Amino acid sequence: MFDYPNCETLPNPETSHAVEFGHLNVPGRQPFYRDLRALADDRRILRNPHKGWYWHYIDNGYPRPNYRRDHDPSDHLEDFPGLNHIYLRFDWGDIEKEEGVYDWSYIDSIMEEWSRYDYRFGIRLVTYEGSGEIPFATPEYVFKAGAKCYALPGGRLEPDYGDPVFLEKLARFMEEAGRKFNGDPRVELIDVGTFGTWGEGHTGNGSDIVYPSWVIKKHIDLHVKNFPDKFVILNDDHINHRWSRGREENFELIDYAASLGLGLDDDSVCVRYYAENCCYSSLRTPWLFEYFYPNAPVVLEFEHYQSVAPEIFKNGYPFLEAMQQAHATFAGFHGYPRPWLKREPWFTEYGANRLGYWLFVEGIDLPPLMSGVNNRIRLHVNNRGFAAPYLKYDVKLRLGGTSGGCQVIDLPDVDCRRWKPGEITVESTAVRPLVAPGKYILEMGLFEGARPIELAVKESEKTLDGFYRLCEVDVR
Repeated sequence: MFDYPNCETLPNPETSHAVEFGHLNVPGRQPFYRDLRALADDRRILRNPHKGWYWHYIDNGYPRPNYRRDHDPSDHLEDFPGLNHIYLRFDWGDIEKEEGVYDWSYIDSIMEEWSRYDYRFGIRLVTYEGSGEIPFATPEYVFKAGAKCYALPGGRLEPDYGDPVFLEKLARFMEEAGRKFNGDPRVELIDVGTFGTWGEGHTGNGSDIVYPSWVIKKHIDLHVKNFPDKFVILNDDHINHRWSRGREENFELIDYAASLGLGLDDDSVCVRYYAENCCYSSLRTPWLFEYFYPNAPVVLEFEHYQSVAPEIFKNGYPFLEAMQQAHATFAGFHGYPRPWLKREPWFTEYGANRLGYWLFVEGIDLPPLMSGVNNRIRLHVNNRGFAAPYLKYDVKLRLGGTSGGCQVIDLPDVDCRRWKPGEITVESTAVRPLVAPGKYILEMGLFEGARPIELAVKESEKTLDGFYRLCEVDVR
């Protein structure tokens, strides 16, 4: 007999009723409900994939060392809570200085080094940096081939983003980039970065030309076509820079991007102008995220940290508000992570679990199980994160104990992508025990291939192979 004090049997249905977190747990209808909330652990920092913080490692092209020069090469930030990926924002001209000659060696070296520490990578390929120091973010050969460009003060060269020669050469490069990265499991996401200053979807610090929507669609299509297996992320300024063209054209572009399953990025959290002229979160259009977050991740990028005044940062509360409003899965910042972590350890820790999904097992409707037949059970899962999981993890149950064996039961009809933020989702599924009658411990696990997904369940209930002990069950 197993002693599991956290497993609770409901009282006599004839004498009691209960309401649990908005769900009517009327014992007369659910006599086998087990309340598992006592197993919850909301203090431990979970290290889960496809969610959390990220760090700008290459920040606007190879020639700008920015925060790389501050980096201790022996420091791989393994103590940074929830650091998911290293963000690589570099230029077309960094890779293809001569037409058809591609040099990925620097990117390869970064990915080889940091992936050894279980980091993934976000990528943005940029064609204009707004700087005379980097005139050929679009390679020089493209302009020599006849692509139109704009010569701006200070030696800046901005391409015409709709020019047919530019688009033809860019399409060939993007095909090569797709071959390079689309099949690489280390790559988390790809930004639509080939349009606009710094790849941000606007032409500020440049020509200030407002392009028609067909040009934006061309750049979206180049990413969707060449990275069909990755999350493709649109910048909010692809929309917000274009309101002068009218609401109808902009909303048509919003619908187009959302229909392709794109996510959304905002690069301007806590930038002074938006902090002083927009909502408390500094998001310019917080409603825009509602079109995108149901289908793909939302990414928030904080202002250059050393530039943010205390009256803008406000101890991180506007940034937190932005994460909540936007349903953020990823959040990052310009700046070497050590000063950030030293100054904001508790804010970083708070965001680590809540960015993306954060999964609690609230309870289970679990009658005695009949061996050899299908039994209906119901899992009650609470997602306290800001977003749903966007990948379908394998959900498994396991019956183990001393009564005659062990059985792992796959639940292919249980889809964690339905577990919406701020909601308790009830998953009804069938289990078919094939073990001898007796007492068993019911365990639950989520897996991405062989990798266990951590649940917010006490670590004492976690097995070495990634399952969590929930409660005792009779098999008859």
